[in-house]
Amino acid sequence: MSIRVNVPDHPPPHVHVVLADRRDALVDVATLVVTSRTVKDTEISEALIWIKANRELCEKVFGAYNP
Repeated sequence: MSIRVNVPDHPPPHVHVVLADRRDALVDVATLVVTSRTVKDTEISEALIWIKANRELCEKVFGAYNP
């Protein structure tokens, strides 16, 4: 799986978690709310832990590329 910031993208600050099979989940950086029709929170639990631990970095990168 990968965690990425799309450019350009819409607010609020969020990242996309993309699984190996190309399914995608949008994760709000501030709340860690997962929005996806195909990915369950349990499938990306490791990514959610990383995002929570690196919240400041995620917000900084999102802000730098999506002013």
